[in-house]
Amino acid sequence: MTFEFKAAVSPNAQITVPADIAGQITPGKELHVVLTWEAPVESSYHALGRSIRAASPYAESVEETVYDSLA
Repeated sequence: MTFEFKAAVSPNAQITVPADIAGQITPGKELHVVLTWEAPVESSYHALGRSIRAASPYAESVEETVYDSLA
């Protein structure tokens, strides 16, 4: 079975499963949980830039080359 619902992490790091869904799950049943959330675009872009710079001592010239090829 698959259920999809929206939830938030509480201040004590808990995620609550809605009662109607929880009532359909056998107690003790092992679950496969996948979490997704929207990352701010600006943060993702900056993280990508940092990983590129960290990966190569030539990152500055690599970035410039990438931008030149887009023109």
